[in-house]
Amino acid sequence: MKLVVNEAPALKSAMDAIVNLVDEGQFEITPEGLSLRAMDPSQISMVSFHMPKMSFVEYHVEDTMKIGLDMAQLSNVLSRGNRGEKAELSVEEGRLVVRFIMDKKKRTFKIPLLEIGEGVQREPKIEFKSFVKVNADALKEALKDAKLVSSHVRFVLGSDSFIVEVKGDSGDMKAEFEKGSPQIGELNVNSDAKATFPLQYLEDIVKASSGGSMVTLNLETDRPLRIEYEMEGAKVAYYLAPRIESE
Repeated sequence: MKLVVNEAPALKSAMDAIVNLVDEGQFEITPEGLSLRAMDPSQISMVSFHMPKMSFVEYHVEDTMKIGLDMAQLSNVLSRGNRGEKAELSVEEGRLVVRFIMDKKKRTFKIPLLEIGEGVQREPKIEFKSFVKVNADALKEALKDAKLVSSHVRFVLGSDSFIVEVKGDSGDMKAEFEKGSPQIGELNVNSDAKATFPLQYLEDIVKASSGGSMVTLNLETDRPLRIEYEMEGAKVAYYLAPRIESE
């Protein structure tokens, strides 16, 4: 196995989509690409990550293999990669080898592999009929506003708007994005939908999204939320359980 990306910081950015939510994870490395599915420690959220072969400048994988890693340790090592350096991943003697290469200089780190159970095999089968594509920065700002009021936030999808709102003992907050606004890339609503989710998880989930990108929210009333976006050649999808509220 030998995987190489042209810019080391790009690999760190892609892996941030996992480390923000998961402590340990098992990567599946196939001739087609690098994948991971895992639940967060509380079992409230799930991440499904895929980085296809085409995202690497070199990709040599003969047989499917699985490697378990401490995600924080992997992130810390990848953070040492600099612009202009290639990042190379390989496996030697039960360790993941990370090499940063530039000109005639190499730096090498070795991370112990972990024995991790199979974990999550499939994504939840939920039929989503409504979704909105919202600017990542706009969504992050709305979540920051909501955090001033509560630890939970409600998403509301209507035929002509997407609403982020909070109603709490310390006050209310409402951010409304109308269809056609610069922050909304697409709004497709089959039927109105609303659900409430924990704010901290939402912040962790969208943290790795880049400012100018679009984040897709798939929403059904009081069903798990599916959030999708792309970064640095990787695709990631998250599922987050709702808080069921009585009206």
